[in-house]
Amino acid sequence: MSPALHVEVRGDGPDVVLLHGWALHGGMWGPWIEELARRARLHCIDLPGHGRSAWPAGASTLRDLARAVSPHVPNGAAVLGWSLGGMVALELARSRPGDLAALVLIATTPCFLARDDWPAGMNPGVLDGFAAGLAGDYRRTLSNFLALQTWGDENATQALRSLRTSLDAHGEPDSQALAAGLEILRTADLRDDLATIAIPTLVIAGEHDRITPVAAGRELAARLPSARFVEVPKAGHAPFLSHADAVRGEIEDFLSFLAPSPAPAGEGRREHSAAESSPARSSTSSAAAGKAMAAGEVKTDGEFALDVRRIRDSFSQAAETYDAAAVLQAQVRDELLRRLDVLRMEPEVVVDLGAGTGQATIALKRRYPHSRVVAMDIAHGMLLQARKCQTLLRRFDRVVADAAVLPLRDASVDMLFSSLMLQWCNDPDQVLRECRRVLRPGGVLHFTTLGPDTLVELRKSWQAADPGHAHVNQFVDMHDLGDALMRAGFAEPVLDVERYTLTYDDARSLMRDLKAIGAHNATAGRARGLTGKSTLARMLAAYEGFRHAGKLPATYEVVFAQAWCPTGPLRSRDQPRAETVVPVSQIRRHNS
Repeated sequence: MSPALHVEVRGDGPDVVLLHGWALHGGMWGPWIEELARRARLHCIDLPGHGRSAWPAGASTLRDLARAVSPHVPNGAAVLGWSLGGMVALELARSRPGDLAALVLIATTPCFLARDDWPAGMNPGVLDGFAAGLAGDYRRTLSNFLALQTWGDENATQALRSLRTSLDAHGEPDSQALAAGLEILRTADLRDDLATIAIPTLVIAGEHDRITPVAAGRELAARLPSARFVEVPKAGHAPFLSHADAVRGEIEDFLSFLAPSPAPAGEGRREHSAAESSPARSSTSSAAAGKAMAAGEVKTDGEFALDVRRIRDSFSQAAETYDAAAVLQAQVRDELLRRLDVLRMEPEVVVDLGAGTGQATIALKRRYPHSRVVAMDIAHGMLLQARKCQTLLRRFDRVVADAAVLPLRDASVDMLFSSLMLQWCNDPDQVLRECRRVLRPGGVLHFTTLGPDTLVELRKSWQAADPGHAHVNQFVDMHDLGDALMRAGFAEPVLDVERYTLTYDDARSLMRDLKAIGAHNATAGRARGLTGKSTLARMLAAYEGFRHAGKLPATYEVVFAQAWCPTGPLRSRDQPRAETVVPVSQIRRHNS
């Protein structure tokens, strides 16, 4: 069993984990942290061997530090790391894909020492000097290190005083931890892993940082798929101390989209060790998903229940081939974008739900250049591909998330845009409830999904060839979808249906296109082995019965829908829009 880590929890709101730098502890953040605690639940951790946390025997790598910290990082949390703590945060995000909501990296570099292909690092001789000093004058070495952190900062005296005051507040760091930390800084290199870390990231660097140069922070942000870079003018290695208000403002603005986590009754501020730690909390959305379904809810189950893991993996694997094959998806997306013309709104936050390769996301950013636009998808590979849609002036966040459990706080989004995503969800009611929860009053849900006549030719051909298995997904009828929107609490739902027909020379070409966009059969009732040649031949023969004018059709029924988050009480469901109800007794004859 690993030694206990010291964790101090304070505040209420979304979970934010704070990881400090080398030789310090979780109590060194300064007074600005109290203001942040008014908006978030902070988990201030003493890294292994630092402050009040014991040093685990045998720990020697960045991965070891991340493993020790990981049990204290709730699912859905944002992680804020400074210097060495920032490298630990990157390793946590790399090792827990999909678990974390966001990263804030202050004075962080993916590669601490300068190398032939990495000039934005520290001179190795400086680190060698600190390592030698630990074996000699330990106190002077730490004092010199603190001074180096504030060199060049316009508020150096203020920042250095804060660091020196807090240095021993949790006790002296373990000498083994200090030596191991320097060795980690010497050897760790996360550059090749950055492209896999797709969660939203804020990178903050001080203009005059002598330990992790501003160029390292800028390059770090450029290599991360979804990062924003902020340079703090005239700041050193600890800008959160020397320029506290500016840094806090950037962090609060960046984390404003996070969903709050439920706090146990009476929780305010507490400290605990690993033995007292509770398991990672599930989000409020997860709790809601576990409740019994209301009467009339639309839910895909039985043989048509979808394998979410298979869906995620299939779309990730198809990311590079998706756009070339997604002919229908492009037509529907473009039509849905055109329908935004009738909306007279300037949304502050727009989320493209089921963003795929980001084609709609960049179009939304072009349409709303001053909005914060977020591409959200369950498939990590799709969001890696979406990164390529960005330009220097049109950047957007990318978030890996399940639409049924959105990592967004209540009433934080003005527009939800979603094209052909809902049909891949097992529980449309739950997804719509989540959409309603995160929309602000007056916000709009603008989406498309597939109706039950989609791929009717392919479905009937498979039914004729292999009636014992499901080969095509089940889709929700437009009228049932309208009812689901009303159940979720939306107002003014407007729905209509368009039919699209693609034509192919043969059925195998259709199946290749479906595979290229990741639209594999993910139903529970699918055949688990390889489809036999005779079964496939029967299906192909049955499909030939639909041939017309020398081509085989593939029909898609597309439901276009728009619904609003109400700004006041909802009307009675039976009361039409803009209708005034007058009792008969009050109607009087007009005498001319």
